[in-house]
Amino acid sequence: MHIDALVRIFFVTFAEQVNNSTMTRKILAYLLILAAMCSCSRSVKFDIEGRLVDNAASVVYLVVEDTDVDTLASAAVARDNTFHLQGEVAEPTTAFLCDDNGNALAMLLTESKRVHLRHTGEEGYIVEGGPVNDKYNFILRRLSDVARDVQNLNPSSESIEEEYESLVIKYNEILSTAITDNLDNIIGVELFLSQEARGMSAEDMRIRLAQFSPEMRDLRAMRQFEQYIATYEQTEIGKPFIDYRMRTMSGPKPLSEVCGKDRWVLLEFWATWCEPCCQNIPLLRELYAKYAVQGLEICGVSLDKDVERWQAFVTQNEMLWTNAIDLSGDNAPSMAEIYGLQSIPSNFLISPDGVIVARNIYGEELEHELEHIFEH
Repeated sequence: MHIDALVRIFFVTFAEQVNNSTMTRKILAYLLILAAMCSCSRSVKFDIEGRLVDNAASVVYLVVEDTDVDTLASAAVARDNTFHLQGEVAEPTTAFLCDDNGNALAMLLTESKRVHLRHTGEEGYIVEGGPVNDKYNFILRRLSDVARDVQNLNPSSESIEEEYESLVIKYNEILSTAITDNLDNIIGVELFLSQEARGMSAEDMRIRLAQFSPEMRDLRAMRQFEQYIATYEQTEIGKPFIDYRMRTMSGPKPLSEVCGKDRWVLLEFWATWCEPCCQNIPLLRELYAKYAVQGLEICGVSLDKDVERWQAFVTQNEMLWTNAIDLSGDNAPSMAEIYGLQSIPSNFLISPDGVIVARNIYGEELEHELEHIFEH
């Protein structure tokens, strides 16, 4: 039974047995305060220990992204490469163990059980030992097994498309079931925010969000996500592009000088430090060379902060299309925020009349889409 229920039972029983009305009122008031305190507290006392390999760091940090205080705790690494982190966080959350070299060692879900950082060889580190993280790791392993099966598909197989679709369905079923089974805890929240929501429409996001327990919906990350949905909704397929004054290689320029000018525009968000983004560049060069004269423009928006690095990278990689860098002011939203990005790479295909007709299409899917547009 939950503690606040026990307090309320004690409250009623004790009230019936006490005859002195003044004393009764004082005790009842105290117990009501106690019940409120018990029912509202969501703080988590974490206890993390582990051993690093190869003298990897001298200090480790427990970090939470997008909060007022990013670093929850830090601990020195002893001569034998061990460390012990303890502290308290206001609510269950996703956190990262990082070293003093800026490397993220492992992700974990905060829980009130001692957990251990274990080195797993080439795969790096894993946090385990508590029921929350162990359950989360089990789900991730099941998902990873399916993802590995996808990677191992034989490209020459005649049934590869059917096999691929079958594995995608299996992956989504495991993910959906895992979230449904954990709507009252941080496991479901993390799986929803990091994976399931990425392929959803704004309406589906709201439907799933409403299924979580009130306690989980009230978490900071979920409240922020609810606000994000309203932003995402403005850049769904069928919506007009949102204008923005960009900082391009040739100077300030509104996006409206690129989009809505009787040409197709691929609005591509990327960064020089994003490996998957950089892997897309050769195909973008190929498609631009093929279709630019037929009316294709690419507008690359970098999330880099180092302007000189960005400019050098664009020049060295012969990115001949429109290039901008997303440097917003302190009080102004960035272009990435306005377009509701969850991650990069991310892109939007915008029609000649300025309407978003596709988003996040890459590789063969992008090739086929442009071939359909320009060669039919």
